[in-house]
Order: sequence, then structure tokens, then C-alpha cells
Amino acid sequence: MKYKVITPEYEIDKDYKQDEKMSEKDKLVKKMKSISENWYILLKNVLENGEKHTKDDGDKLIEYMGNHCMISNPLKKYEPMQISSKMFLDLIRNGEFDVEGYPLKGSALADYVEQFDNNKYIYLEEDANGDKPFIYTYSERMKNIQLCTRGGHNDYFNQYEIIKRRLIEHMGSNRAVATLYSAGLDETEQHIPCLNWIQATIRNNKLLLHVMFRSNDCYGAWVSNMYFISFIGIRLVEDLKSVYPSLTFEGINYNSTSLHVYEYDLSQAEKVVNGVF
Repeated sequence: MKYKVITPEYEIDKDYKQDEKMSEKDKLVKKMKSISENWYILLKNVLENGEKHTKDDGDKLIEYMGNHCMISNPLKKYEPMQISSKMFLDLIRNGEFDVEGYPLKGSALADYVEQFDNNKYIYLEEDANGDKPFIYTYSERMKNIQLCTRGGHNDYFNQYEIIKRRLIEHMGSNRAVATLYSAGLDETEQHIPCLNWIQATIRNNKLLLHVMFRSNDCYGAWVSNMYFISFIGIRLVEDLKSVYPSLTFEGINYNSTSLHVYEYDLSQAEKVVNGVF
């Protein structure tokens, strides 16, 4: 099945139409890939090149294995130096970052992103088999994960603070890492974190977040995930400003094993890649 490529969101933005008077800076922004553009590209690839698969919980889907993209313009037309985490959240809530065709928008999208600050769990509804609802625990795993120490004692760790400390100690550190999957906690759990690993690096006064998903719902969760990760990046830059005044948020280096569209979402996903909303 073939699909036409729809026009990326930033190309149809009235502020970024082709114009002979466009500044070099605006031309550069147009070349950078936003969250929405990457979503359309990845979604199209899953539908065109993915294979049918049935998960261990019985869900049927189309998946593409081994995915990568660079989100180099997550804030669209906003200057990284000028947007705060609060402003970013307010703009999301007001619909400024809505992605055409994506099911979660406005306040619902902002509530998902805000879980990083308020540590709320995000519950999805029970599935058709009556299984327990899926619970997003990313914030808890980042800020209050229970792990066994070398001495054999269970303790709680704030991995976000560890990332900050590593980067404060050395700007060029490759050790600013958080692991959200825990063998001890997740050994027998049906629903385990989809986002397993985050690394923060700073090069040339730009902070880049590298992420790895073991499993990622392309149609129903991908955009929300990327705004949540962007929020972490913006907050991290704010928290490091006193040490690195010129630091900016560069974007996201995205990687996933299984990127997929569930069978029950296929018709809606097909409408998206065909530009029919």
C-alpha cells in the first residue's frame, strides 16, 4: 500500500513560506526537522514498510524494527534561549504545538507533558480483555526509582539530579544517563516502561537528549513522548543556566526498537499519511 507524502507542518506555516526576503536564520529553521515532520515521516514508513506482528499481550499491529531520527527543531519558530519550561507548557496547553492528525491536543497533551513536574501517573483505560490499564511512570522512574545499591540495600535515586551533577562536574561528560527500566521492579510486570534510557550530552553549548525506546506507539503516543522529552531538555537547560549561561536545547536523538501502529488505529493513521484529517 502506497501513500502520498503530506506537507510538513513547518512548511505550511504562514510565517515560513518561501520568500525572497527570508533571512538566513529562517531558511535554516525550515531545513531543521520538527517533531511533526519527523512524525509524518516515521508514520508513513511504518505503514509502507512495516510488518504484521502480534505482541505477547495479544495486541495486533504493524511494526517497523530499528528506527532513528534527529529532532533538530522541537520548539518550531521559538528561540531556545527565550522559551522557558513554563512558557512551553502554556503554549502546548493553548494548542500552539498541536500536530494536525495527532489524537492528543491542547490541555490533554499538556497534562501528559506536565507529569514530569507533578509526578502524576498517566493511566490509560483497560484493554478489551479487562487487563489493568497501562500506567506511564516516566517521572517516578527519573526522579524516585528504587534500586539495589552495591551494599545490597534498596535505596531511592533521583536520576534527573544525577544527570545535572554529572554535567556540572564536566560539561563534556558522557555519563549523564538515566535508566528507566529496572529488572528488579519490572521482572513480572505486564506493563513496563517503553522509554528505557535517556542520555544528556553538551557539545558547543548545546544540550542534546539521546533516547531509546524498546517499544513505541507511533500513532497514539510518539508526539506526546517527544514533547515530554523536550520539556525535560528545556528544564535541564534552565537548571544548568547558572553554570552554563549560553546553554541552549538542541533537540532529540531518537532511537527505538519496535515502532508500530496498532490494528485498531490503522484507519486513522492511514488518513494522516494521506493528508485526510
